[in-house]
Amino acid sequence: MGRSYAALRELNRNRPVAPGDRARVLDVPEECWFFDSEYRLQIWSRETLFEFNVVPAPSVARQRHFLVQRLDGLFVDLAVYEDSAICTRGTLGGRVAQARVRLSDIDGLVSHYGRLGFHAGLGWNVSSDRLVRRELRSTQPGLIRSETVSVDGAELHAVSVRVAGLEKTSHEERTPFQTRDEALVAAEQRLFALEQEELTAFTCSTPQAKHVNPAPPSQSPKVELSSAARPDTAREAVDAAVALLTELHHKLPEGHFVIELIDPEQDRARLERMGHGGTFFRSMHEKRFGRWTRPEAVDATGSSFDYFTRRYGTATWVVAHANGETTHLSGNVSGGGQCVLEINADEYNVEELAENLDEPVPGLSLALVFHGGWHDGASFLFDRRSQTPEGEYGIHSFGELEPELPDEPTAPEHIQPFGFWLFERVVALREKLVPALRELQPPVVP
Repeated sequence: MGRSYAALRELNRNRPVAPGDRARVLDVPEECWFFDSEYRLQIWSRETLFEFNVVPAPSVARQRHFLVQRLDGLFVDLAVYEDSAICTRGTLGGRVAQARVRLSDIDGLVSHYGRLGFHAGLGWNVSSDRLVRRELRSTQPGLIRSETVSVDGAELHAVSVRVAGLEKTSHEERTPFQTRDEALVAAEQRLFALEQEELTAFTCSTPQAKHVNPAPPSQSPKVELSSAARPDTAREAVDAAVALLTELHHKLPEGHFVIELIDPEQDRARLERMGHGGTFFRSMHEKRFGRWTRPEAVDATGSSFDYFTRRYGTATWVVAHANGETTHLSGNVSGGGQCVLEINADEYNVEELAENLDEPVPGLSLALVFHGGWHDGASFLFDRRSQTPEGEYGIHSFGELEPELPDEPTAPEHIQPFGFWLFERVVALREKLVPALRELQPPVVP
Protein backbone atom coordinates (compact mmCIF):
# COMPACT_ATOMS: atom_id res chain seq x y z
CA MET A 1 0.00 0.00 0.00
CA GLY A 2 3.02 2.33 -0.27
CA ARG A 3 4.24 4.65 2.45
CA SER A 4 2.45 4.64 5.79
CA TYR A 5 0.58 7.62 7.15
CA ALA A 6 3.49 8.25 9.54
CA ALA A 7 5.95 8.17 6.65
CA LEU A 8 3.89 10.73 4.71
CA ARG A 9 3.84 12.99 7.76
CA GLU A 10 7.60 12.67 7.98
CA LEU A 11 7.96 13.70 4.32
CA ASN A 12 5.72 16.67 5.14
CA ARG A 13 8.09 17.80 7.92
CA ASN A 14 5.94 16.14 10.58
CA ARG A 15 2.88 18.19 9.68
CA PRO A 16 -0.57 16.60 9.15
CA VAL A 17 -1.58 15.16 5.79
CA ALA A 18 -4.99 14.24 4.39
CA PRO A 19 -6.55 11.19 6.08
CA GLY A 20 -6.24 7.63 4.83
CA ASP A 21 -5.62 6.71 1.23
CA ARG A 22 -6.92 10.10 0.10
CA ALA A 23 -3.51 11.56 0.94
CA ARG A 24 -1.50 9.49 -1.52
CA VAL A 25 -1.38 10.50 -5.22
CA LEU A 26 1.91 9.04 -6.50
CA ASP A 27 4.08 6.87 -4.30
CA VAL A 28 7.33 5.35 -5.56
CA PRO A 29 10.70 5.16 -3.76
CA GLU A 30 12.17 8.32 -5.31
CA GLU A 31 8.97 10.35 -5.63
CA CYS A 32 5.83 10.93 -3.58
CA TRP A 33 2.91 13.24 -4.34
CA PHE A 34 0.43 13.68 -1.51
CA PHE A 35 -2.15 16.07 -0.10
CA ASP A 36 -1.62 17.93 3.13
CA SER A 37 -4.38 18.37 5.70
CA GLU A 38 -5.84 21.25 3.64
CA TYR A 39 -5.74 19.13 0.44
CA ARG A 40 -2.93 21.14 -1.09
CA LEU A 41 -0.67 19.08 -3.33
CA GLN A 42 2.81 18.49 -1.94
CA ILE A 43 5.65 17.03 -4.02
CA TRP A 44 8.52 15.09 -2.46
CA SER A 45 10.99 14.37 -5.23
CA ARG A 46 14.43 12.86 -4.80
CA GLU A 47 14.92 13.96 -1.19
CA THR A 48 13.44 17.45 -1.68
CA LEU A 49 9.97 18.60 -0.58
CA PHE A 50 8.28 21.09 -2.92
CA GLU A 51 5.43 22.53 -0.91
CA PHE A 52 2.24 23.76 -2.50
CA ASN A 53 3.10 26.95 -4.31
CA VAL A 54 2.00 29.20 -7.16
CA VAL A 55 4.84 30.69 -9.18
CA PRO A 56 4.10 33.70 -11.43
CA ALA A 57 5.38 33.56 -15.00
CA PRO A 58 8.19 36.07 -15.61
CA SER A 59 7.28 36.51 -19.28
CA VAL A 60 5.69 34.72 -22.23
CA ALA A 61 6.91 31.10 -22.31
CA ARG A 62 9.13 30.31 -25.27
CA GLN A 63 8.78 26.52 -25.06
CA ARG A 64 6.81 23.85 -23.20
CA HIS A 65 7.19 20.21 -22.27
CA PHE A 66 4.09 18.31 -21.19
CA LEU A 67 4.24 14.78 -19.79
CA VAL A 68 1.28 12.65 -18.77
CA GLN A 69 0.95 9.45 -16.79
CA ARG A 70 -2.30 8.07 -18.16
CA LEU A 71 -3.02 5.27 -15.69
CA ASP A 72 -3.42 7.60 -12.69
CA GLY A 73 -4.17 10.80 -14.61
CA LEU A 74 -1.07 12.74 -13.56
CA PHE A 75 0.85 15.38 -15.49
CA VAL A 76 4.03 17.44 -15.43
CA ASP A 77 4.09 20.76 -17.31
CA LEU A 78 7.44 22.51 -17.89
CA ALA A 79 7.21 26.09 -19.13
CA VAL A 80 10.55 27.44 -20.36
CA TYR A 81 11.48 31.13 -20.14
CA GLU A 82 14.68 33.05 -20.93
CA ASP A 83 16.43 32.54 -17.59
CA SER A 84 14.39 29.87 -15.79
CA ALA A 85 11.53 27.39 -16.04
CA ILE A 86 8.38 26.64 -14.04
CA CYS A 87 7.46 23.03 -13.27
CA THR A 88 3.75 22.44 -12.66
CA ARG A 89 2.81 19.01 -11.34
CA GLY A 90 -0.73 17.87 -10.78
CA THR A 91 -3.64 15.55 -11.39
CA LEU A 92 -5.62 15.97 -14.59
CA GLY A 93 -8.65 18.03 -13.70
CA GLY A 94 -7.39 18.39 -10.11
CA ARG A 95 -4.92 20.14 -7.85
CA VAL A 96 -1.50 21.43 -8.96
CA ALA A 97 1.71 22.62 -7.33
CA GLN A 98 4.39 24.77 -8.98
CA ALA A 99 8.11 25.23 -8.48
CA ARG A 100 10.77 27.29 -10.24
CA VAL A 101 13.58 25.19 -11.72
CA ARG A 102 16.84 25.92 -13.51
CA LEU A 103 17.08 25.63 -17.28
CA SER A 104 19.83 23.08 -16.79
CA ASP A 105 17.38 20.84 -14.86
CA ILE A 106 14.85 20.48 -17.69
CA ASP A 107 16.35 17.53 -19.56
CA GLY A 108 16.89 15.69 -16.30
CA LEU A 109 13.28 16.26 -15.22
CA VAL A 110 11.94 15.01 -18.57
CA SER A 111 14.08 11.86 -18.27
CA HIS A 112 13.17 11.38 -14.60
CA TYR A 113 9.44 11.46 -15.23
CA GLY A 114 9.83 9.31 -18.29
CA ARG A 115 11.37 6.65 -16.05
CA LEU A 116 8.37 7.02 -13.72
CA GLY A 117 5.97 6.19 -16.56
CA PHE A 118 5.11 9.67 -17.89
CA HIS A 119 4.79 9.94 -21.69
CA ALA A 120 6.11 13.13 -23.31
CA GLY A 121 3.64 15.13 -25.39
CA LEU A 122 4.10 18.25 -27.50
CA GLY A 123 3.41 21.02 -25.01
CA TRP A 124 -0.12 21.76 -26.24
CA ASN A 125 -1.28 18.27 -27.17
CA VAL A 126 -0.57 14.82 -25.77
CA SER A 127 -1.49 12.97 -28.98
CA SER A 128 -2.94 13.72 -32.40
CA ASP A 129 -6.47 13.60 -30.97
CA ARG A 130 -5.96 14.77 -27.36
CA LEU A 131 -5.23 18.40 -26.49
CA VAL A 132 -3.76 20.07 -23.42
CA ARG A 133 -6.25 22.54 -22.00
CA ARG A 134 -4.90 24.86 -19.31
CA GLU A 135 -7.16 26.52 -16.79
CA LEU A 136 -6.34 29.58 -14.70
CA ARG A 137 -8.53 30.95 -11.92
CA SER A 138 -8.92 33.81 -9.55
CA THR A 139 -11.13 33.71 -6.48
CA GLN A 140 -12.34 36.82 -4.73
CA PRO A 141 -15.17 37.38 -2.26
CA GLY A 142 -18.35 36.87 -4.28
CA LEU A 143 -16.53 36.28 -7.59
CA ILE A 144 -14.86 33.25 -9.21
CA ARG A 145 -13.26 33.73 -12.59
CA SER A 146 -12.08 30.82 -14.74
CA GLU A 147 -10.17 31.04 -18.03
CA THR A 148 -9.25 28.03 -20.17
CA VAL A 149 -6.89 28.08 -23.14
CA SER A 150 -6.11 25.35 -25.67
CA VAL A 151 -4.89 25.01 -29.25
CA ASP A 152 -6.57 22.63 -31.69
CA GLY A 153 -4.89 22.45 -35.10
CA ALA A 154 -4.29 26.12 -35.96
CA GLU A 155 -7.18 27.37 -33.83
CA LEU A 156 -6.96 29.07 -30.45
CA HIS A 157 -9.83 28.06 -28.18
CA ALA A 158 -10.56 30.17 -25.08
CA VAL A 159 -13.45 29.99 -22.62
CA SER A 160 -14.14 32.60 -19.94
CA VAL A 161 -16.46 31.82 -17.03
CA ARG A 162 -17.49 34.17 -14.22
CA VAL A 163 -19.55 33.17 -11.22
CA ALA A 164 -20.82 36.11 -9.17
CA GLY A 165 -23.07 34.96 -6.38
CA LEU A 166 -25.75 32.83 -8.04
CA GLU A 167 -25.15 34.30 -11.49
CA LYS A 168 -22.93 32.49 -13.96
CA THR A 169 -21.83 33.86 -17.34
CA SER A 170 -19.57 32.33 -19.96
CA HIS A 171 -17.98 33.41 -23.22
CA GLU A 172 -16.25 31.22 -25.80
CA GLU A 173 -13.85 32.25 -28.55
CA ARG A 174 -12.39 30.22 -31.40
CA THR A 175 -9.72 32.16 -33.27
CA PRO A 176 -8.22 30.61 -36.43
CA PHE A 177 -4.65 31.35 -37.49
CA GLN A 178 -2.74 30.73 -40.69
CA THR A 179 -0.39 28.27 -38.98
CA ARG A 180 -0.33 26.23 -35.79
CA ASP A 181 2.86 28.01 -34.67
CA GLU A 182 1.02 31.33 -34.76
CA ALA A 183 -1.80 29.83 -32.66
CA LEU A 184 0.72 28.52 -30.12
CA VAL A 185 2.35 31.95 -29.78
CA ALA A 186 -1.06 33.54 -29.27
CA ALA A 187 -1.94 30.94 -26.62
CA GLU A 188 1.24 31.64 -24.65
CA GLN A 189 0.63 35.37 -24.89
CA ARG A 190 -2.90 34.91 -23.61
CA LEU A 191 -1.72 32.81 -20.65
CA PHE A 192 0.80 35.49 -19.66
CA ALA A 193 -1.80 38.26 -20.03
CA LEU A 194 -4.17 36.34 -17.75
CA GLU A 195 -1.45 35.96 -15.13
CA GLN A 196 -0.91 39.71 -15.30
CA GLU A 197 -4.58 39.99 -14.32
CA GLU A 198 -3.71 37.90 -11.22
CA LEU A 199 -5.14 34.60 -12.38
CA THR A 200 -3.05 31.58 -11.40
CA ALA A 201 -2.63 28.03 -12.68
CA PHE A 202 -5.54 25.89 -11.53
CA THR A 203 -5.41 22.63 -13.49
CA CYS A 204 -4.85 20.94 -16.85
CA SER A 205 -7.04 18.51 -18.77
CA THR A 206 -6.75 16.57 -22.03
CA PRO A 207 -9.99 16.98 -24.02
CA GLN A 208 -10.75 15.36 -27.36
CA ALA A 209 -9.52 17.29 -30.40
CA LYS A 210 -11.76 18.39 -33.26
CA HIS A 211 -8.96 19.12 -35.73
CA VAL A 212 -5.80 17.37 -36.89
CA ASN A 213 -2.83 17.86 -34.58
CA PRO A 214 0.78 16.71 -34.84
CA ALA A 215 1.46 13.42 -33.11
CA PRO A 216 4.35 13.25 -30.65
CA PRO A 217 6.96 10.56 -31.34
CA SER A 218 5.62 7.32 -29.91
CA GLN A 219 7.24 6.21 -26.68
CA SER A 220 5.10 3.12 -26.28
CA PRO A 221 7.03 -0.15 -26.21
CA LYS A 222 7.01 -2.12 -29.46
CA VAL A 223 5.23 -5.29 -28.37
CA GLU A 224 4.41 -7.94 -30.95
CA LEU A 225 1.24 -9.92 -30.29
CA SER A 226 0.28 -13.29 -31.74
CA SER A 227 -2.10 -13.53 -34.65
CA ALA A 228 -5.64 -14.65 -33.87
CA ALA A 229 -6.31 -17.43 -36.36
CA ARG A 230 -9.59 -19.22 -35.74
CA PRO A 231 -9.01 -22.73 -34.30
CA ASP A 232 -10.56 -25.83 -35.82
CA THR A 233 -12.44 -27.15 -32.79
CA ALA A 234 -14.35 -25.56 -29.91
CA ARG A 235 -11.96 -26.97 -27.30
CA GLU A 236 -8.96 -25.64 -29.22
CA ALA A 237 -10.77 -22.30 -29.33
CA VAL A 238 -10.99 -22.30 -25.51
CA ASP A 239 -7.24 -22.90 -25.24
CA ALA A 240 -6.53 -20.26 -27.88
CA ALA A 241 -8.65 -17.65 -26.08
CA VAL A 242 -6.85 -18.35 -22.81
CA ALA A 243 -3.51 -18.13 -24.60
CA LEU A 244 -4.38 -14.72 -26.10
CA LEU A 245 -5.39 -13.35 -22.71
CA THR A 246 -2.29 -14.82 -21.08
CA GLU A 247 -0.09 -13.12 -23.66
CA LEU A 248 -1.80 -9.75 -23.10
CA HIS A 249 -1.50 -10.12 -19.34
CA HIS A 250 2.25 -10.64 -19.54
CA LYS A 251 3.29 -8.50 -22.52
CA LEU A 252 1.19 -5.42 -21.68
CA PRO A 253 1.20 -5.50 -17.87
CA GLU A 254 -0.06 -2.00 -17.05
CA GLY A 255 -3.73 -1.05 -16.90
CA HIS A 256 -5.29 -4.50 -16.69
CA PHE A 257 -4.79 -8.05 -15.49
CA VAL A 258 -6.38 -11.50 -15.52
CA ILE A 259 -7.02 -12.58 -11.94
CA GLU A 260 -6.47 -16.24 -12.83
CA LEU A 261 -2.86 -15.35 -13.75
CA ILE A 262 -2.13 -13.26 -10.64
CA ASP A 263 -0.10 -14.35 -7.64
CA PRO A 264 -1.38 -11.99 -4.93
CA GLU A 265 2.02 -11.89 -3.20
CA GLN A 266 4.40 -11.77 -6.16
CA ASP A 267 2.09 -9.42 -8.09
CA ARG A 268 1.20 -7.22 -5.13
CA ALA A 269 2.65 -4.10 -6.75
CA ARG A 270 0.61 -4.69 -9.91
CA LEU A 271 -2.59 -5.03 -7.89
CA GLU A 272 -1.81 -1.87 -5.92
CA ARG A 273 -1.13 0.16 -9.09
CA MET A 274 -4.67 -0.73 -10.16
CA GLY A 275 -6.08 0.11 -6.75
CA HIS A 276 -6.80 -3.51 -5.82
CA GLY A 277 -4.25 -4.20 -3.11
CA GLY A 278 -6.78 -4.31 -0.28
CA THR A 279 -7.89 -7.30 1.75
CA PHE A 280 -11.45 -7.30 0.36
CA PHE A 281 -10.29 -7.82 -3.23
CA ARG A 282 -7.83 -10.51 -2.18
CA SER A 283 -10.38 -12.43 -0.12
CA MET A 284 -13.12 -12.09 -2.74
CA HIS A 285 -10.98 -13.64 -5.47
CA GLU A 286 -8.97 -16.03 -3.33
CA LYS A 287 -10.12 -19.11 -5.26
CA ARG A 288 -9.45 -17.52 -8.66
CA PHE A 289 -5.88 -16.29 -8.12
CA GLY A 290 -3.37 -18.26 -10.19
CA ARG A 291 -5.94 -20.76 -11.49
CA TRP A 292 -4.60 -20.59 -15.07
CA THR A 293 -1.01 -21.10 -13.99
CA ARG A 294 -1.83 -24.68 -13.04
CA PRO A 295 -4.39 -25.92 -15.62
CA GLU A 296 -5.45 -29.48 -15.16
CA ALA A 297 -5.28 -32.22 -17.79
CA VAL A 298 -8.90 -33.11 -18.46
CA ASP A 299 -10.74 -35.54 -20.68
CA ALA A 300 -12.48 -34.47 -23.88
CA THR A 301 -16.01 -35.43 -22.92
CA GLY A 302 -18.85 -32.94 -22.74
CA SER A 303 -19.17 -29.45 -24.17
CA SER A 304 -16.45 -26.86 -24.67
CA PHE A 305 -17.86 -25.02 -21.64
CA ASP A 306 -17.46 -28.19 -19.56
CA TYR A 307 -13.90 -28.34 -20.86
CA PHE A 308 -13.29 -24.71 -19.88
CA THR A 309 -14.63 -25.07 -16.35
CA ARG A 310 -12.75 -28.32 -15.69
CA ARG A 311 -9.44 -27.04 -17.08
CA TYR A 312 -9.48 -23.31 -16.27
CA GLY A 313 -12.33 -22.78 -13.82
CA THR A 314 -13.11 -19.09 -14.31
CA ALA A 315 -12.02 -16.06 -16.35
CA THR A 316 -11.85 -12.58 -14.78
CA TRP A 317 -10.34 -9.80 -16.91
CA VAL A 318 -10.08 -6.55 -14.92
CA VAL A 319 -9.28 -3.26 -16.67
CA ALA A 320 -8.56 0.31 -15.60
CA HIS A 321 -9.56 2.07 -18.83
CA ALA A 322 -11.92 0.14 -21.09
CA ASN A 323 -11.63 2.50 -24.11
CA GLY A 324 -15.42 2.77 -24.39
CA GLU A 325 -16.09 -0.95 -23.91
CA THR A 326 -18.88 -1.86 -21.49
CA THR A 327 -17.61 -2.99 -18.09
CA HIS A 328 -19.29 -4.43 -15.03
CA LEU A 329 -18.41 -4.96 -11.39
CA SER A 330 -17.01 -8.39 -10.72
CA GLY A 331 -19.66 -10.34 -8.86
CA ASN A 332 -21.84 -7.22 -9.04
CA VAL A 333 -19.98 -6.03 -5.92
CA SER A 334 -18.13 -2.76 -5.51
CA GLY A 335 -14.46 -3.44 -4.82
CA GLY A 336 -14.17 -6.55 -6.96
CA GLY A 337 -12.80 -4.75 -10.02
CA GLN A 338 -14.27 -3.52 -13.30
CA CYS A 339 -14.41 -6.41 -15.78
CA VAL A 340 -14.75 -6.67 -19.53
CA LEU A 341 -14.88 -10.46 -19.26
CA GLU A 342 -16.01 -12.57 -16.31
CA ILE A 343 -16.95 -16.21 -16.73
CA ASN A 344 -18.15 -18.12 -13.69
CA ALA A 345 -20.68 -20.93 -13.79
CA ASP A 346 -21.81 -20.74 -10.16
CA GLU A 347 -22.57 -17.11 -9.47
CA TYR A 348 -26.19 -16.33 -10.36
CA ASN A 349 -29.41 -17.97 -9.16
CA VAL A 350 -31.58 -17.65 -12.25
CA GLU A 351 -34.23 -20.01 -10.86
CA GLU A 352 -35.02 -17.55 -8.06
CA LEU A 353 -35.32 -14.72 -10.58
CA ALA A 354 -37.66 -16.78 -12.80
CA GLU A 355 -39.91 -17.57 -9.85
CA ASN A 356 -40.26 -13.90 -8.86
CA LEU A 357 -41.13 -12.47 -12.28
CA ASP A 358 -44.65 -11.14 -12.82
CA GLU A 359 -44.57 -12.44 -16.39
CA PRO A 360 -42.83 -15.80 -16.88
CA VAL A 361 -40.02 -16.07 -19.43
CA PRO A 362 -40.13 -19.49 -21.13
CA GLY A 363 -36.90 -21.39 -20.54
CA LEU A 364 -35.44 -18.92 -18.04
CA SER A 365 -35.59 -21.25 -15.04
CA LEU A 366 -33.55 -23.81 -17.00
CA ALA A 367 -30.95 -21.29 -18.19
CA LEU A 368 -27.40 -20.92 -16.86
CA VAL A 369 -25.98 -17.42 -16.46
CA PHE A 370 -22.27 -17.90 -17.09
CA HIS A 371 -21.03 -14.32 -17.61
CA GLY A 372 -21.25 -11.40 -15.15
CA GLY A 373 -22.68 -7.96 -15.76
CA TRP A 374 -26.38 -8.66 -15.40
CA HIS A 375 -27.03 -5.00 -14.50
CA ASP A 376 -24.78 -3.54 -17.21
CA GLY A 377 -25.79 -5.22 -20.45
CA ALA A 378 -22.66 -7.35 -20.44
CA SER A 379 -24.07 -10.66 -19.20
CA PHE A 380 -24.72 -13.89 -21.10
CA LEU A 381 -26.53 -17.16 -20.43
CA PHE A 382 -27.00 -20.60 -21.93
CA ASP A 383 -30.50 -21.46 -23.15
CA ARG A 384 -30.67 -25.10 -22.09
CA ARG A 385 -33.93 -25.95 -23.86
CA SER A 386 -31.95 -27.38 -26.78
CA GLN A 387 -28.44 -28.65 -27.29
CA THR A 388 -26.05 -30.18 -29.78
CA PRO A 389 -24.89 -33.81 -29.54
CA GLU A 390 -21.72 -32.48 -27.84
CA GLY A 391 -23.78 -30.69 -25.18
CA GLU A 392 -23.40 -27.12 -26.49
CA TYR A 393 -26.25 -24.68 -25.73
CA GLY A 394 -27.45 -21.54 -27.45
CA ILE A 395 -25.93 -18.33 -26.04
CA HIS A 396 -27.99 -15.17 -25.46
CA SER A 397 -27.44 -11.86 -23.72
CA PHE A 398 -29.02 -11.51 -20.29
CA GLY A 399 -30.26 -8.55 -18.25
CA GLU A 400 -31.73 -9.04 -14.81
CA LEU A 401 -34.20 -6.14 -15.06
CA GLU A 402 -35.80 -7.29 -18.32
CA PRO A 403 -34.76 -10.91 -18.98
CA GLU A 404 -35.68 -12.20 -22.41
CA LEU A 405 -35.29 -15.40 -24.35
CA PRO A 406 -36.59 -16.27 -27.81
CA ASP A 407 -39.93 -18.06 -27.83
CA GLU A 408 -38.30 -21.01 -29.50
CA PRO A 409 -34.84 -22.29 -28.59
CA THR A 410 -32.05 -22.22 -31.16
CA ALA A 411 -32.04 -25.29 -33.38
CA PRO A 412 -29.06 -27.53 -32.54
CA GLU A 413 -27.54 -27.15 -36.00
CA HIS A 414 -27.44 -23.33 -35.51
CA ILE A 415 -25.90 -23.32 -32.05
CA GLN A 416 -22.44 -21.74 -31.82
CA PRO A 417 -20.25 -23.72 -29.39
CA PHE A 418 -19.07 -21.83 -26.32
CA GLY A 419 -15.40 -22.21 -27.29
CA PHE A 420 -15.85 -20.28 -30.54
CA TRP A 421 -18.02 -17.68 -28.78
CA LEU A 422 -15.27 -17.15 -26.18
CA PHE A 423 -12.52 -16.94 -28.80
CA GLU A 424 -14.42 -14.39 -30.88
CA ARG A 425 -15.22 -12.29 -27.81
CA VAL A 426 -11.61 -12.25 -26.64
CA VAL A 427 -10.40 -11.30 -30.11
CA ALA A 428 -12.94 -8.47 -30.35
CA LEU A 429 -12.04 -7.16 -26.89
CA ARG A 430 -8.34 -7.39 -27.70
CA GLU A 431 -8.78 -5.32 -30.85
CA LYS A 432 -10.69 -2.68 -28.86
CA LEU A 433 -8.45 -2.51 -25.81
CA VAL A 434 -4.91 -3.04 -27.11
CA PRO A 435 -4.45 0.50 -28.52
CA ALA A 436 -5.38 1.99 -25.14
CA LEU A 437 -3.30 -0.57 -23.23
CA ARG A 438 -0.24 0.25 -25.32
CA GLU A 439 -0.56 3.89 -24.30
CA LEU A 440 -0.67 2.91 -20.61
CA GLN A 441 2.61 1.02 -20.71
CA PRO A 442 5.69 2.82 -19.35
CA PRO A 443 7.43 4.79 -22.11
CA VAL A 444 10.64 3.69 -23.71
CA VAL A 445 13.11 6.43 -22.72
CA PRO A 446 16.84 6.73 -23.49
